[in-house]
Amino acid sequence: MKLAGEHRFAVARERLWAALVDPSLLARVLPGIESLEPTGESSWRAAMTFQVGPVQGRFQGALELSDLVPPESYHLKLDGSGPAGFVRGAGSLRLAEAGAGTMLAYALDAQVGGKLASVGQRLVESSARALVRQGLEGLERELAARAPAALVPGAPELPSAAPPSTTAFAARFARGLWRELPASWRWGALGLAAAALAALALALRGC
Repeated sequence: MKLAGEHRFAVARERLWAALVDPSLLARVLPGIESLEPTGESSWRAAMTFQVGPVQGRFQGALELSDLVPPESYHLKLDGSGPAGFVRGAGSLRLAEAGAGTMLAYALDAQVGGKLASVGQRLVESSARALVRQGLEGLERELAARAPAALVPGAPELPSAAPPSTTAFAARFARGLWRELPASWRWGALGLAAAALAALALALRGC
């Protein structure tokens, strides 16, 4: 499964680069990443949770950056495995000045196996595109939250944007997945969602 695209950020290339090599920031904005513990200068042990359709799994793995060319490009590799299967991905990010902002171009090659892959290739691809979109939007919000401090010399840095709650994360993922799903799949997905909400309502009523 190959993913590629571009996203423009309204910040200087140096600021975007600094964010993209900050492990604490990456752990906050990359969907599914719960924690990153350093194992080297540009590598981390990662705890991850991913969901594709009805299948969700927790994974232990590693995130590694290589071939760093500041503030222009780097390669990344993500590898995780767990009871629900495995998640593997490799790709590259490239930054180019675009007026007063920066254009980020990405190319990713990802694979999933085990139970995660049992839902079908189209749903896997739609979920992956939704996660990439969510990660880019999360990074954009993080940079916007830090912008005032960056614009005023000597001003204290503002606290980072709080990570989304589980409910907010799920809602944003659902909206992203709805946009990515083929039109012919959407009503079936809506029916499943309605059934899940009805079950949840009955469970809460019984509490």
